[in-house]
Amino acid sequence: MSRLTVNNIRIAGISACVPSRMEENITLPIFSDETEARKVIYSTGIERRRVVEDGVTAADLSVKGVEGLLRDLGWEAQEIDCLFYVCTSRDFIAPQTACILQQRLGLRNDALVMDLPLGCAGWVYGMSVIGSMMSSGSFKRGLLIAAETNSRNRSKTDRTVRPLFGDAATVTALEFNPEADAMNFMFGVDGSGYQAVWTKYGGMRYPTTPEALELIEYDPGVSRRGTDMIVNGMNVFAFAIKTPPKALKEFISVFEIDVEKLDYLVLHQANKFINEKIRKSLDIPSAKVPYSLEDFGNVTAASIPLTLVTRCSEALRQRHCSLLACGFGVGFSWATMNFSTRGVVITRLLEY
Repeated sequence: MSRLTVNNIRIAGISACVPSRMEENITLPIFSDETEARKVIYSTGIERRRVVEDGVTAADLSVKGVEGLLRDLGWEAQEIDCLFYVCTSRDFIAPQTACILQQRLGLRNDALVMDLPLGCAGWVYGMSVIGSMMSSGSFKRGLLIAAETNSRNRSKTDRTVRPLFGDAATVTALEFNPEADAMNFMFGVDGSGYQAVWTKYGGMRYPTTPEALELIEYDPGVSRRGTDMIVNGMNVFAFAIKTPPKALKEFISVFEIDVEKLDYLVLHQANKFINEKIRKSLDIPSAKVPYSLEDFGNVTAASIPLTLVTRCSEALRQRHCSLLACGFGVGFSWATMNFSTRGVVITRLLEY
């Protein structure tokens, strides 16, 4: 059993930045008609998504998110001791984007910065990493960025993928505080399912070739290149309805969580049908399980903090909250986290 407890770390603030450009699933030209579009919307719960313009990267969204949050917190960039960047759609294969963000944001040259190229469970994994690094008190203030521009490596002519994914960047500010409540974590991975959500070409195992850049039609409404992401919906569904509920129940047992005292269960925002099955398996009231996917789609690692910003902001600002979060997906990997908040600064939703 992989478990971790992190002490002395307080969440000080959270921000989110999304593209101003919106795509409505009901009008996407990849569907044969409106009836087909409505079926997809009904089965996923995703009505619309935010999508970046050409030339805009996750790092661009992240810079705006950081600047807005630092302004609202009253923090200076030079006060940031560490920054972790959770993202798979990085600016370059090398160098790591965190180095570029250090310069763009004006962080100190002696700050610790690092990329964490994680997917759907990335925010929870990232919180465990930055929390562990800061818990000794050597670092007083840190930033965890969870961002993705999914639209940049998903085919626009693949109706099994395009309606699902959106773009967003989120920033979580943390500070060392010996009076903070503990954060508890558990993790899991099953690498045998790595091809359920993957991009075959573009890495070192399968380098990009001219053939990999050819647009191929596999089925009506399903055309993609070898460098586009593939989602095997049935494999993902089988994993998601089985593993996350089991992991959450184990977590609740191990850490003796009183579910009735939870203010929120925040799940990775991939599919409302799947998440509702998880919610019902834990017998948690629907009012305690917020959704942002109807307006933003699946924004992978950014989905949990984006949901906190857009659906839970007033509660997080005004009172003590107890939360359970679970990220799951690409890898297959999953991670669960229990944490509490007190007077968190929530920046209004930013647009790029």
